[in-house]
Amino acid sequence: MKDPYIQENGTLKNKLGIEEYDDLNKAEKDIGFVKLIDVNKAFKKRYDAEFFKTIHKHIFGDIFDWAGEFRSVPIEKIEVVIPGLSLHYTEPKDIPEELDSALDVLNNTSWQGKNIEEIASEFTQGLAKIWRVHPFRDGNTRTTLAFADIYAKEHGFPMDISMLLDQLSRATDENGRIKRYSIRDKFVLAALDKKDYPEPEHLTALIKTAIQEGISQEKQRQGNILGENKEDEER
Repeated sequence: MKDPYIQENGTLKNKLGIEEYDDLNKAEKDIGFVKLIDVNKAFKKRYDAEFFKTIHKHIFGDIFDWAGEFRSVPIEKIEVVIPGLSLHYTEPKDIPEELDSALDVLNNTSWQGKNIEEIASEFTQGLAKIWRVHPFRDGNTRTTLAFADIYAKEHGFPMDISMLLDQLSRATDENGRIKRYSIRDKFVLAALDKKDYPEPEHLTALIKTAIQEGISQEKQRQGNILGENKEDEER
């Protein structure tokens, strides 16, 4: 099946008129980073498939005509962490149902009384199920991270999203050897079927650190606000 999303040279069609893959990748990162930072202010929060589409459109609307629309073609991607293989992503016709089903797992989760380790573990499992659907032709990891950031803040365990965004790309040494795997690589390992021995601990560790940093930053912010209010009262 011909992929309607790509140009003849394999680069995704885009509003910017970019033909080279590396140039488009850089533009996506630059524009998407700004959009991700202000994603919390962009719209009201509804944790369903339509909400997920709205996040994607907010991040990629300046780049792709199809931003915010579920893909219409099957996709596969050969993964570094499972050499020569691709995960089986949701078929296009099943995306709305399976995405809502994955989102409902988090919608029906109670976080009250759980410690950081428990929250990080359960949150990672829920995010991996959402990510595995891969509802869009491109931008699924960034959309999932933006969703995670919004959801976590709303449910009392804010994350340091900038720390997660720093790991969107793999880090390599001067010889091209991988020094640090990307957050996408960690999503792949967390989203494997049980028969394929998933390894969610890599993503869980990253999510846990992001939550710890996020909570620490929020406490510091609240402390600064209290200090400012006290100074105002003393004036």
